[in-house]
Amino acid sequence: MTRLVTLSDEQLRAGPSLKWGRARPDVIPADVAELDFAVAAPIRAALRDAVDRSDLGYPDYTAGAPARLAELFAHRMERQWGWRANPAATEVCAQITQALCCAILAFTRPGDQILAHSPTYPPFIEAICSLGRRPVLVPVGNLTEDSVAAAWAEAEKERDVRLIVLCQPHNPTGHVFDSGTLEEIARLAESRNAVIFTDEIHAEIVYAGTDFRSIASLNSAADRTVVFTSAAKSFNIAGLRCAVGHFGTTELHARFRRLPWHLRSGASTLGLVATIAAWESCDKWLEQLRTQLGKNRARLLEFLSNFEQVHVRSPAATYLAWIDLRAAGFGPDAGSFLVSTARIALYPGSLFGASLGGFVRLNFGTSPARLEIILERLSGALEERHRKGCKK
Repeated sequence: MTRLVTLSDEQLRAGPSLKWGRARPDVIPADVAELDFAVAAPIRAALRDAVDRSDLGYPDYTAGAPARLAELFAHRMERQWGWRANPAATEVCAQITQALCCAILAFTRPGDQILAHSPTYPPFIEAICSLGRRPVLVPVGNLTEDSVAAAWAEAEKERDVRLIVLCQPHNPTGHVFDSGTLEEIARLAESRNAVIFTDEIHAEIVYAGTDFRSIASLNSAADRTVVFTSAAKSFNIAGLRCAVGHFGTTELHARFRRLPWHLRSGASTLGLVATIAAWESCDKWLEQLRTQLGKNRARLLEFLSNFEQVHVRSPAATYLAWIDLRAAGFGPDAGSFLVSTARIALYPGSLFGASLGGFVRLNFGTSPARLEIILERLSGALEERHRKGCKK
């Protein structure tokens, strides 16, 4: 039986990973989107086997593991979400942000507008701006919400939108867009003759009561959609660098493939091995992970409900919580304040948008015991700040 195993602080700090490797010894990191659980045993076994066989050469992108991964991807999309992907219309690359950069180059020109949601995963905005395109931002939410609908009405006035970037489920809020909103995105894309690029890396961590739907499954969007996903987040193998994407038409695929191969490829041999093992043999492990994350989410929301100055929406997916601390008195750089006073590292909201100081993103993909320590430290900071506020 493949079990979900929690890693100790000592094990986590011993490695070079970004999340724990850069945290001070007295700080618990809950910022970077890595899990604090051991990688599933079948993945580790597959990696050991590849190393023992010295199978560390270049992947054969005409056959072998990449072809097997394309077949697995197509089967998984149909089995889990009911849309049929063509293995021949897939591309394997190192990571999704790389694929987005390539999509920007392939489907837009300098000066074009690219629509995305706010808050926005920081590397996405960096890619849009650094490649000379102009971001058009609309708030995350469904079009049934008045503020969101009003923002979309304003976005309708923009005439140069050539690419729509959708993060579904959404990072950092954990929002899952409903079918009506996806249909509206498809309608806007058609009216602007725009391509839709959808990042679905968190699609396998959706909680009960929420229906996830890929925009690629809509008849109105399928022919103009590029879908990229990865096992990186749901199976905790981000450092192995492997993502897979699907193109709605041969024309979209051909435009993407006109870019230099070394710009759009780069998946590692071990990344391919690990992703295949994850998708073939680790669904039971993933079920356990979702169960534990569901319990962590419930505990986090219960805790935060005790503080009137804290606002958070229940994430429908991901292991990330987007928390509004603007009324807590921590100032616009709440992340730095909490590192220095509470010894917890949360992702500062300002990195997701200049106007989002006072928000933080908390990664609750950890053990129940470690989550309790994080909450205790956050509680102490909130209560101390409240006491100081009352004395003024």
